[in-house]
Amino acid sequence: MIILNGGLMQFAMSFSSSETVIPAFIQTLTGSSVYVGVARSLIRIGWSWPQIFISRIIEEREEKKPLFLWVGLLRAVLWVGIAATTWMMAGEEPMTVLGAFLAMYAISTLLMGVTNVPWMDVIGKTVPEGGRGRVFAMRRLFGGGLAVASGGFISFILSERSGFGFPRSYAVLFLVSAVLAAIAILSFGLIREPIEKVRKGREPIKAYLKSGFLLLKEDHDYRRLFILRYVWATAMMGTAFYVPFAIADLGISVVYVGLFVSVAQASSILSNALWAWVSDRWGSRELILAGNYMLALSILVPLTTTMIPDVEVRPLWFLGSGVAIGTQVLYFCLTFLFNGFATSGMFTGRMALVLDLSPPDRRPTYTSFMNTMGVPQGLMPILGGLLASWLSYHYVFLISSLFIPPAVILAGRITPSHGKQQDSA
Repeated sequence: MIILNGGLMQFAMSFSSSETVIPAFIQTLTGSSVYVGVARSLIRIGWSWPQIFISRIIEEREEKKPLFLWVGLLRAVLWVGIAATTWMMAGEEPMTVLGAFLAMYAISTLLMGVTNVPWMDVIGKTVPEGGRGRVFAMRRLFGGGLAVASGGFISFILSERSGFGFPRSYAVLFLVSAVLAAIAILSFGLIREPIEKVRKGREPIKAYLKSGFLLLKEDHDYRRLFILRYVWATAMMGTAFYVPFAIADLGISVVYVGLFVSVAQASSILSNALWAWVSDRWGSRELILAGNYMLALSILVPLTTTMIPDVEVRPLWFLGSGVAIGTQVLYFCLTFLFNGFATSGMFTGRMALVLDLSPPDRRPTYTSFMNTMGVPQGLMPILGGLLASWLSYHYVFLISSLFIPPAVILAGRITPSHGKQQDSA
Protein backbone atom coordinates (compact mmCIF):
# COMPACT_ATOMS: atom_id res chain seq x y z
CA MET A 1 0.00 0.00 0.00
CA ILE A 2 2.92 2.36 0.71
CA ILE A 3 4.34 1.69 -2.75
CA LEU A 4 0.91 2.01 -4.39
CA ASN A 5 0.24 5.29 -2.59
CA GLY A 6 3.61 6.70 -3.59
CA GLY A 7 3.27 5.63 -7.21
CA LEU A 8 -0.20 7.15 -7.58
CA MET A 9 0.87 10.37 -5.86
CA GLN A 10 3.89 10.74 -8.14
CA PHE A 11 1.60 10.15 -11.12
CA ALA A 12 -0.76 12.84 -9.80
CA MET A 13 2.00 15.36 -9.22
CA SER A 14 3.41 14.92 -12.72
CA PHE A 15 0.39 16.86 -14.00
CA SER A 16 1.18 19.78 -11.67
CA SER A 17 4.95 19.34 -11.47
CA SER A 18 6.77 22.13 -9.63
CA GLU A 19 9.78 21.53 -11.89
CA THR A 20 8.10 21.53 -15.32
CA VAL A 21 4.36 22.29 -15.49
CA ILE A 22 4.15 25.11 -12.92
CA PRO A 23 7.26 26.96 -14.22
CA ALA A 24 5.94 26.68 -17.79
CA PHE A 25 2.55 28.01 -16.65
CA ILE A 26 4.03 31.03 -14.86
CA GLN A 27 6.63 31.73 -17.55
CA THR A 28 3.91 31.74 -20.23
CA LEU A 29 1.63 33.86 -18.03
CA THR A 30 4.14 36.50 -16.91
CA GLY A 31 7.48 35.97 -18.66
CA SER A 32 9.12 36.62 -15.27
CA SER A 33 11.86 34.45 -13.77
CA VAL A 34 11.22 36.07 -10.38
CA TYR A 35 7.64 34.80 -10.22
CA VAL A 36 8.83 31.34 -11.27
CA GLY A 37 11.21 31.48 -8.30
CA VAL A 38 8.41 32.64 -5.99
CA ALA A 39 6.28 29.63 -6.93
CA ARG A 40 9.19 27.28 -6.36
CA SER A 41 9.88 28.88 -2.97
CA LEU A 42 6.23 28.56 -1.95
CA ILE A 43 6.30 24.78 -2.26
CA ARG A 44 9.51 24.51 -0.25
CA ILE A 45 8.56 26.96 2.49
CA GLY A 46 4.91 25.91 2.70
CA TRP A 47 5.92 22.25 2.93
CA SER A 48 8.51 22.95 5.64
CA TRP A 49 7.27 25.47 8.19
CA PRO A 50 4.19 23.75 9.74
CA GLN A 51 5.90 20.44 10.43
CA ILE A 52 7.49 21.21 13.79
CA PHE A 53 4.13 22.39 15.15
CA ILE A 54 2.27 19.35 13.80
CA SER A 55 4.84 16.90 15.18
CA ARG A 56 4.43 18.38 18.67
CA ILE A 57 0.70 17.73 18.45
CA ILE A 58 0.74 14.21 17.04
CA GLU A 59 3.83 12.76 18.74
CA GLU A 60 1.68 11.78 21.74
CA ARG A 61 -1.01 10.19 19.55
CA GLU A 62 -0.89 6.47 18.91
CA GLU A 63 -2.55 6.80 15.49
CA LYS A 64 -1.21 9.31 12.97
CA LYS A 65 -2.91 8.09 9.82
CA PRO A 66 -6.29 9.88 10.30
CA LEU A 67 -4.62 13.31 10.17
CA PHE A 68 -2.90 12.38 6.91
CA LEU A 69 -6.16 11.24 5.34
CA TRP A 70 -8.31 14.24 6.23
CA VAL A 71 -5.74 16.91 5.43
CA GLY A 72 -4.65 15.09 2.27
CA LEU A 73 -8.21 14.95 0.94
CA LEU A 74 -8.67 18.63 1.77
CA ARG A 75 -5.58 19.38 -0.31
CA ALA A 76 -7.01 17.41 -3.25
CA VAL A 77 -10.24 19.44 -3.00
CA LEU A 78 -8.18 22.63 -3.00
CA TRP A 79 -6.54 21.59 -6.29
CA VAL A 80 -10.01 21.21 -7.77
CA GLY A 81 -10.53 24.81 -6.71
CA ILE A 82 -7.24 25.86 -8.34
CA ALA A 83 -8.34 24.17 -11.57
CA ALA A 84 -11.78 25.83 -11.50
CA THR A 85 -10.33 29.26 -10.73
CA THR A 86 -7.75 29.01 -13.51
CA TRP A 87 -10.45 27.94 -15.98
CA MET A 88 -12.88 30.72 -15.03
CA MET A 89 -10.23 33.46 -15.04
CA ALA A 90 -9.24 32.90 -18.67
CA GLY A 91 -8.96 36.31 -20.30
CA GLU A 92 -8.32 38.19 -17.05
CA GLU A 93 -5.20 40.27 -16.47
CA PRO A 94 -2.13 38.00 -16.06
CA MET A 95 -1.27 39.40 -12.62
CA THR A 96 -4.82 38.77 -11.40
CA VAL A 97 -4.61 35.14 -12.52
CA LEU A 98 -1.15 34.83 -10.97
CA GLY A 99 -2.28 36.29 -7.65
CA ALA A 100 -5.24 33.92 -7.37
CA PHE A 101 -3.09 30.93 -8.33
CA LEU A 102 -0.24 31.72 -5.92
CA ALA A 103 -2.62 32.31 -3.00
CA MET A 104 -4.26 28.89 -3.40
CA TYR A 105 -0.95 27.23 -4.25
CA ALA A 106 0.53 28.53 -0.98
CA ILE A 107 -2.31 26.95 1.02
CA SER A 108 -1.85 23.70 -0.87
CA THR A 109 1.86 23.53 -0.01
CA LEU A 110 1.06 24.22 3.65
CA LEU A 111 -1.37 21.27 3.72
CA MET A 112 1.26 19.08 2.08
CA GLY A 113 3.63 19.96 4.92
CA VAL A 114 1.01 18.99 7.50
CA THR A 115 0.57 15.54 5.92
CA ASN A 116 4.29 14.81 5.70
CA VAL A 117 4.79 14.23 9.44
CA PRO A 118 2.13 11.52 9.93
CA TRP A 119 3.08 10.01 6.57
CA MET A 120 6.72 9.60 7.60
CA ASP A 121 5.76 8.20 11.01
CA VAL A 122 3.48 5.53 9.52
CA ILE A 123 6.23 4.49 7.10
CA GLY A 124 8.71 4.36 9.97
CA LYS A 125 6.32 2.09 11.88
CA THR A 126 5.57 -0.30 9.04
CA VAL A 127 8.92 -0.61 7.25
CA PRO A 128 11.90 -1.98 9.23
CA GLU A 129 15.32 -0.30 9.18
CA GLY A 130 17.40 -1.56 6.28
CA GLY A 131 14.40 -1.81 3.97
CA ARG A 132 13.34 1.83 3.95
CA GLY A 133 15.65 2.94 1.16
CA ARG A 134 14.36 0.12 -1.02
CA VAL A 135 10.72 0.98 -0.28
CA PHE A 136 11.22 4.68 -1.07
CA ALA A 137 12.96 3.71 -4.30
CA MET A 138 10.19 1.27 -5.24
CA ARG A 139 7.56 3.98 -4.66
CA ARG A 140 9.30 6.26 -7.11
CA LEU A 141 9.95 3.40 -9.52
CA PHE A 142 6.25 2.53 -9.67
CA GLY A 143 5.26 6.19 -9.87
CA GLY A 144 7.72 6.86 -12.66
CA GLY A 145 6.27 3.98 -14.65
CA LEU A 146 2.80 5.50 -14.39
CA ALA A 147 3.91 9.09 -14.94
CA VAL A 148 5.84 8.43 -18.17
CA ALA A 149 2.45 8.14 -19.83
CA SER A 150 1.49 11.59 -18.56
CA GLY A 151 3.95 13.29 -20.90
CA GLY A 152 2.00 12.58 -24.07
CA PHE A 153 -1.23 13.71 -22.43
CA ILE A 154 0.38 16.92 -21.18
CA SER A 155 1.82 17.72 -24.61
CA PHE A 156 -1.59 17.19 -26.23
CA ILE A 157 -3.45 19.33 -23.68
CA LEU A 158 -0.93 22.18 -24.03
CA SER A 159 -0.99 22.03 -27.84
CA GLU A 160 -3.42 23.85 -30.12
CA ARG A 161 -4.97 20.50 -31.07
CA SER A 162 -6.69 20.23 -27.68
CA GLY A 163 -8.67 23.42 -28.34
CA PHE A 164 -8.48 24.54 -24.70
CA GLY A 165 -6.06 27.41 -25.11
CA PHE A 166 -4.14 29.19 -22.38
CA PRO A 167 -4.68 29.09 -19.38
CA ARG A 168 -7.53 26.57 -19.55
CA SER A 169 -5.16 23.88 -20.79
CA TYR A 170 -3.34 24.12 -17.46
CA ALA A 171 -6.67 24.05 -15.58
CA VAL A 172 -7.32 20.63 -17.12
CA LEU A 173 -3.92 19.39 -15.94
CA PHE A 174 -4.57 20.69 -12.41
CA LEU A 175 -7.94 18.91 -12.29
CA VAL A 176 -6.42 15.59 -13.37
CA SER A 177 -3.75 16.03 -10.70
CA ALA A 178 -6.41 16.60 -8.02
CA VAL A 179 -8.43 13.50 -8.89
CA LEU A 180 -5.38 11.22 -8.97
CA ALA A 181 -4.10 12.69 -5.68
CA ALA A 182 -7.41 11.88 -3.97
CA ILE A 183 -7.17 8.26 -5.16
CA ALA A 184 -3.57 8.05 -3.89
CA ILE A 185 -4.56 9.38 -0.46
CA LEU A 186 -7.44 6.92 -0.14
CA SER A 187 -5.08 4.05 -0.98
CA PHE A 188 -2.93 5.06 2.00
CA GLY A 189 -6.01 4.64 4.17
CA LEU A 190 -5.87 0.88 3.54
CA ILE A 191 -2.62 0.58 5.50
CA ARG A 192 -2.96 -1.01 8.93
CA GLU A 193 -1.06 1.37 11.18
CA PRO A 194 0.85 -0.42 13.99
CA ILE A 195 0.39 0.93 17.51
CA GLU A 196 3.65 1.81 19.29
CA LYS A 197 4.53 3.26 22.67
CA VAL A 198 4.43 7.07 22.47
CA ARG A 199 5.69 9.96 24.58
CA LYS A 200 2.81 11.13 26.77
CA GLY A 201 2.35 14.77 27.67
CA ARG A 202 2.76 17.64 25.25
CA GLU A 203 5.79 19.83 25.88
CA PRO A 204 5.47 23.62 25.79
CA ILE A 205 6.45 24.88 22.35
CA LYS A 206 9.58 26.62 23.69
CA ALA A 207 10.83 23.42 25.35
CA TYR A 208 9.93 21.41 22.27
CA LEU A 209 11.94 23.69 19.99
CA LYS A 210 14.85 23.56 22.45
CA SER A 211 14.81 19.75 22.31
CA GLY A 212 15.04 19.96 18.53
CA PHE A 213 18.12 22.19 18.68
CA LEU A 214 19.67 19.75 21.16
CA LEU A 215 19.39 17.07 18.49
CA LEU A 216 21.63 19.15 16.25
CA LYS A 217 24.14 19.54 19.08
CA GLU A 218 24.20 15.92 20.24
CA ASP A 219 23.65 13.92 17.04
CA HIS A 220 26.58 14.62 14.73
CA ASP A 221 25.19 12.76 11.73
CA TYR A 222 21.83 14.48 12.09
CA ARG A 223 23.65 17.83 12.14
CA ARG A 224 25.65 16.95 9.02
CA LEU A 225 22.49 15.93 7.20
CA PHE A 226 20.83 19.19 8.30
CA ILE A 227 23.70 21.32 6.94
CA LEU A 228 23.79 19.22 3.79
CA ARG A 229 20.17 20.19 3.03
CA TYR A 230 21.19 23.86 2.93
CA VAL A 231 24.07 23.12 0.60
CA TRP A 232 21.71 21.13 -1.61
CA ALA A 233 19.20 23.97 -1.67
CA THR A 234 21.84 26.26 -3.13
CA ALA A 235 23.13 23.65 -5.56
CA MET A 236 19.55 23.04 -6.74
CA MET A 237 18.75 26.75 -7.01
CA GLY A 238 18.80 26.57 -10.79
CA THR A 239 16.57 23.51 -11.26
CA ALA A 240 13.38 25.61 -11.15
CA PHE A 241 14.58 27.51 -14.21
CA TYR A 242 15.33 24.67 -16.62
CA VAL A 243 11.96 25.04 -18.38
CA PRO A 244 11.89 28.89 -18.36
CA PHE A 245 15.44 28.85 -19.77
CA ALA A 246 14.35 26.46 -22.52
CA ILE A 247 11.33 28.61 -23.42
CA ALA A 248 12.88 32.09 -23.09
CA ASP A 249 16.53 31.59 -24.08
CA LEU A 250 16.55 28.52 -26.30
CA GLY A 251 13.20 29.23 -27.99
CA ILE A 252 11.91 25.71 -27.30
CA SER A 253 8.12 25.42 -27.67
CA VAL A 254 5.95 24.89 -24.58
CA VAL A 255 4.61 21.78 -26.32
CA TYR A 256 7.85 20.01 -25.36
CA VAL A 257 7.02 20.36 -21.65
CA GLY A 258 5.23 17.02 -21.97
CA LEU A 259 8.38 15.46 -23.39
CA PHE A 260 10.41 16.84 -20.49
CA VAL A 261 7.91 15.38 -18.01
CA SER A 262 8.13 11.97 -19.70
CA VAL A 263 11.94 12.03 -19.63
CA ALA A 264 11.92 13.05 -15.96
CA GLN A 265 9.56 10.21 -15.09
CA ALA A 266 11.47 7.71 -17.22
CA SER A 267 14.57 8.66 -15.26
CA SER A 268 12.61 7.82 -12.13
CA ILE A 269 12.10 4.29 -13.43
CA LEU A 270 15.74 3.84 -14.39
CA SER A 271 17.18 5.51 -11.29
CA ASN A 272 15.00 3.86 -8.69
CA ALA A 273 15.57 0.41 -10.11
CA LEU A 274 19.25 1.20 -9.56
CA TRP A 275 18.80 3.00 -6.22
CA ALA A 276 16.81 0.12 -4.70
CA TRP A 277 19.76 -2.17 -5.41
CA VAL A 278 22.36 0.38 -4.23
CA SER A 279 20.46 0.95 -0.99
CA ASP A 280 20.32 -2.77 -0.22
CA ARG A 281 23.97 -3.33 -1.08
CA TRP A 282 25.74 -0.19 0.22
CA GLY A 283 23.23 1.89 2.18
CA SER A 284 21.52 5.27 2.08
CA ARG A 285 24.64 7.43 2.22
CA GLU A 286 25.77 6.13 -1.14
CA LEU A 287 22.43 7.16 -2.63
CA ILE A 288 23.07 10.71 -1.47
CA LEU A 289 26.57 10.73 -2.93
CA ALA A 290 25.39 9.36 -6.27
CA GLY A 291 22.57 11.94 -6.32
CA ASN A 292 25.10 14.75 -5.95
CA TYR A 293 27.09 13.55 -8.96
CA MET A 294 23.92 13.32 -11.04
CA LEU A 295 22.92 16.84 -10.01
CA ALA A 296 26.26 18.10 -11.34
CA LEU A 297 25.52 16.52 -14.72
CA SER A 298 22.01 18.00 -14.81
CA ILE A 299 23.45 21.50 -14.32
CA LEU A 300 26.10 20.91 -16.98
CA VAL A 301 23.55 20.21 -19.74
CA PRO A 302 21.88 23.65 -19.91
CA LEU A 303 25.32 25.27 -19.70
CA THR A 304 26.36 23.46 -22.88
CA THR A 305 23.12 23.19 -24.89
CA THR A 306 23.91 26.17 -27.14
CA MET A 307 27.12 24.39 -28.21
CA ILE A 308 25.04 21.65 -29.85
CA PRO A 309 24.19 22.24 -33.54
CA ASP A 310 20.41 22.46 -33.84
CA VAL A 311 19.45 19.99 -36.56
CA GLU A 312 16.07 18.33 -37.01
CA VAL A 313 16.18 14.54 -36.67
CA ARG A 314 13.59 11.78 -36.54
CA PRO A 315 14.62 9.71 -33.50
CA LEU A 316 11.73 7.22 -33.83
CA TRP A 317 12.08 6.54 -37.54
CA PHE A 318 12.66 2.84 -36.85
CA LEU A 319 9.14 2.70 -35.38
CA GLY A 320 7.68 4.32 -38.47
CA SER A 321 7.29 7.74 -36.82
CA GLY A 322 8.17 10.74 -38.94
CA VAL A 323 8.05 13.25 -36.06
CA ALA A 324 11.03 15.61 -36.28
CA ILE A 325 12.72 16.98 -33.15
CA GLY A 326 15.67 19.36 -32.93
CA THR A 327 18.95 18.02 -31.59
CA GLN A 328 19.07 20.82 -29.00
CA VAL A 329 15.68 19.67 -27.64
CA LEU A 330 16.92 16.08 -27.43
CA TYR A 331 20.14 17.13 -25.75
CA PHE A 332 18.27 19.37 -23.30
CA CYS A 333 16.17 16.36 -22.29
CA LEU A 334 19.30 15.01 -20.62
CA THR A 335 19.04 17.66 -17.90
CA PHE A 336 15.71 16.16 -16.83
CA LEU A 337 17.16 12.66 -17.07
CA PHE A 338 20.08 13.49 -14.77
CA ASN A 339 17.94 15.67 -12.50
CA GLY A 340 15.51 12.76 -12.09
CA PHE A 341 18.39 10.52 -11.03
CA ALA A 342 19.67 13.21 -8.66
CA THR A 343 16.32 13.94 -7.04
CA SER A 344 15.51 10.27 -6.56
CA GLY A 345 18.89 9.47 -5.04
CA MET A 346 18.97 12.42 -2.67
CA PHE A 347 15.30 12.14 -1.67
CA THR A 348 15.44 8.39 -1.06
CA GLY A 349 18.75 8.55 0.81
CA ARG A 350 17.75 11.52 2.99
CA MET A 351 14.35 10.14 3.98
CA ALA A 352 15.78 6.74 4.83
CA LEU A 353 18.65 8.26 6.83
CA VAL A 354 16.32 10.45 8.92
CA LEU A 355 14.23 7.41 9.86
CA ASP A 356 17.33 5.33 10.57
CA LEU A 357 18.79 8.00 12.84
CA SER A 358 15.64 8.60 14.89
CA PRO A 359 14.47 6.55 17.91
CA PRO A 360 10.87 5.31 17.38
CA ASP A 361 9.34 7.63 20.00
CA ARG A 362 11.13 10.71 18.56
CA ARG A 363 10.46 10.01 14.89
CA PRO A 364 8.05 12.94 14.34
CA THR A 365 10.52 15.35 15.98
CA TYR A 366 13.50 14.16 13.94
CA THR A 367 11.45 14.41 10.75
CA SER A 368 9.71 17.73 11.36
CA PHE A 369 12.63 19.61 12.91
CA MET A 370 14.81 18.75 9.93
CA ASN A 371 12.19 20.14 7.57
CA THR A 372 10.88 23.15 9.50
CA MET A 373 14.33 24.51 10.35
CA GLY A 374 15.06 24.30 6.64
CA VAL A 375 12.49 27.01 5.83
CA PRO A 376 15.12 29.65 4.87
CA GLN A 377 16.43 27.38 2.11
CA GLY A 378 13.05 27.77 0.46
CA LEU A 379 14.06 31.32 -0.44
CA MET A 380 16.81 30.09 -2.77
CA PRO A 381 14.56 29.89 -5.88
CA ILE A 382 13.58 33.54 -5.35
CA LEU A 383 17.26 34.41 -5.15
CA GLY A 384 17.78 32.40 -8.32
CA GLY A 385 14.99 34.31 -10.05
CA LEU A 386 16.49 37.65 -9.03
CA LEU A 387 19.93 36.57 -10.25
CA ALA A 388 18.43 35.38 -13.53
CA SER A 389 16.68 38.71 -14.11
CA TRP A 390 19.80 40.66 -13.12
CA LEU A 391 22.43 38.49 -14.83
CA SER A 392 21.12 35.48 -16.77
CA TYR A 393 20.01 31.88 -16.33
CA HIS A 394 23.52 30.87 -17.40
CA TYR A 395 25.07 32.50 -14.32
CA VAL A 396 22.46 30.95 -12.03
CA PHE A 397 23.49 27.51 -13.28
CA LEU A 398 27.18 28.34 -12.82
CA ILE A 399 26.67 29.50 -9.23
CA SER A 400 24.63 26.37 -8.44
CA SER A 401 27.43 24.12 -9.69
CA LEU A 402 29.91 25.62 -7.20
CA PHE A 403 28.05 23.97 -4.30
CA ILE A 404 28.34 20.40 -5.58
CA PRO A 405 31.86 19.73 -4.13
CA PRO A 406 30.97 20.77 -0.54
CA ALA A 407 27.79 18.68 -0.78
CA VAL A 408 29.85 15.62 -1.71
CA ILE A 409 32.27 16.23 1.18
CA LEU A 410 29.45 16.59 3.73
CA ALA A 411 27.63 13.50 2.50
CA GLY A 412 30.83 11.46 2.70
CA ARG A 413 31.23 12.33 6.39
CA ILE A 414 27.88 10.84 7.42
CA THR A 415 28.38 7.47 9.15
CA PRO A 416 25.63 5.09 8.00
CA SER A 417 25.97 2.77 11.02
CA HIS A 418 25.07 5.55 13.47
CA GLY A 419 21.33 4.97 13.37
CA LYS A 420 21.67 1.23 13.99
CA GLN A 421 23.84 1.83 17.03
CA GLN A 422 21.37 4.34 18.37
CA ASP A 423 18.38 2.06 17.89
CA SER A 424 20.11 -0.89 19.51
CA ALA A 425 20.97 1.27 22.52
